[in-house]
Amino acid sequence: MTENHAAGTRRFVDTLRRAMAGEITVRTWWGCPGLTGEAFHRWFRERLDAKINREDRRRWRRLSPDYQASLFRDARRVREITEQRIIHRQFETDIVRSRLGHLLTRED
Repeated sequence: MTENHAAGTRRFVDTLRRAMAGEITVRTWWGCPGLTGEAFHRWFRERLDAKINREDRRRWRRLSPDYQASLFRDARRVREITEQRIIHRQFETDIVRSRLGHLLTRED
């Protein structure tokens, strides 16, 4: 961990402690009037619980053998595009499509 990262983490933890102690007011989103003490603690606990217990179907879909095979084929396509200048017009997976879609050859 870099020195700047450690300092930022310490500031974040210090801010959380001060907010839960009611020393400062925290705006949790742009329309929030501000939460202090127990209200912030309750909000933080609810958000943390929701994050831990979330049923995110996308995460599990990406662990499937079919999705992993599609990722492997997309990785091969990216290598062919960048190293061998082979033309490809589509990727199979949403992740590669969103991040590397600009590499695809477009029909003009």
